[in-house]
Amino acid sequence: MTPEIVITVGLPGCGKSTHVKTLTDRGYRRINRDQVGGHMRSPTDLIYMALRSCYAAGDRQFVMDNTFTRLEHRQVLIEVARSLGLQVRVLLFPMDLDQAQVFAARRQVQRLGKLLRPEEYKDHADDPNLFPPGVQYAFQKAYTEPTLAEGFASIDLVKVGTVWGAEYANKAIILDLDGTVRTTEGTGVPYPRTPDEVKILPGRRELLLCKQREGYLLLGATNQSGISQPVGVPKYVSEAMVQACIQRTNDLLALDTPLDVLYATERGGPPQSFWRKPLTGMAVLLIELYRLDPATCLVVGDQTTDKSFAEKVGIPFQWAHEFFK
Repeated sequence: MTPEIVITVGLPGCGKSTHVKTLTDRGYRRINRDQVGGHMRSPTDLIYMALRSCYAAGDRQFVMDNTFTRLEHRQVLIEVARSLGLQVRVLLFPMDLDQAQVFAARRQVQRLGKLLRPEEYKDHADDPNLFPPGVQYAFQKAYTEPTLAEGFASIDLVKVGTVWGAEYANKAIILDLDGTVRTTEGTGVPYPRTPDEVKILPGRRELLLCKQREGYLLLGATNQSGISQPVGVPKYVSEAMVQACIQRTNDLLALDTPLDVLYATERGGPPQSFWRKPLTGMAVLLIELYRLDPATCLVVGDQTTDKSFAEKVGIPFQWAHEFFK
């Protein structure tokens, strides 16, 4: 048994938990700042007091999974480890922001049965595992890659990826709405503000009905930033009216089963949640709700955000003008 501390270095939500469990199952003592509180800035912080206490009780193998993306935090850890005669080994997770966002969104859906809206994060402020995308961006900005010169015994790269499971077997076509299924030509606004403005683009109903009868689920994922506009400006649309326009879209399509449409309410700019495309929250939520197999699904859209949205979660993409030609 090698006396050691294994640390994980990677973004929040990068997939550390699975690998940490393999170590705790082997008898490693897990010590985590989220459990004991405090910081990781000084050898006298609570996390290191907990480490010394467990060491005094006889533990000699530890795993610490608080990301350790900052060089200064790792330097403190090395100092404490050396004082206890422990080597430090690194499990390095790729700084893959897209993958980490998929993991973080999926954790929300699996734990809460939903994807958090921006205003809902305050209700989970005491849970370090339920965070908005800005947390991951901040960690990425502060990241410095660990090197052996810092004093580590080894640095092992960990490969991660989403494993959906055998029960995720259904196929679906996930459609953007505006510019893909419907249009509002002549209004000066790229999305409908009232049901009367909804016009279905040519050929949509025929092909979608055909796909539905081939066994595809037909689903929708759309950004509706008009909801976030100030009341009274031309681009403002209420959430109730967005829902009425979706209902009108379904009425005009007259499919065997109506589109189940998810919509993001937030404005563009720095993402406030995992909802708005190109972030993959809506795709993750649909995959979980309908047990979809991403490889057999298709995202159809008319914007580069639709393309990125699909690629980040591993769903094939096709441009609307090609799909409906």
